[in-house]
Amino acid sequence: MIQHESLYTLVINKKRVAVTKEVYKAYYSCRNREKYLDRLAVRNNLSLEEYLEKGIPVEYAIASAEDTLEEVIIRKEMTAKLARCLNLLGVQERRLIHALYIMGKSERQLSQETGIPPMTIHDRKRRILKRLKKLMEI
Repeated sequence: MIQHESLYTLVINKKRVAVTKEVYKAYYSCRNREKYLDRLAVRNNLSLEEYLEKGIPVEYAIASAEDTLEEVIIRKEMTAKLARCLNLLGVQERRLIHALYIMGKSERQLSQETGIPPMTIHDRKRRILKRLKKLMEI
């Protein structure tokens, strides 16, 4: 019986390259470590001390925390566009969105304050968000 040696390959510059088992394992070990560090940083929003305790390089922490100029510009543009779209809504619609998203009230709280049934508030919210989504796409 002939035993075939497993082939290990990596994609480099859009081409498959055969590598040894050790190289393959080392590559994916590093890659998985990076993914783990990304998930950990996002999930835990770690402080500098926590980065050091967990063995995460400080340079990595700083680089992942900074917004690029492009991200800042895009966020400002999207915020301005959202403000313009909100102004296209009616007064009652804006009040509902303000109460739920700016003031952080739950649908149940708003229902108790206004006397409007919770399902009605939920349906209105869904309708308004659907409309806002369409307005943002224009």
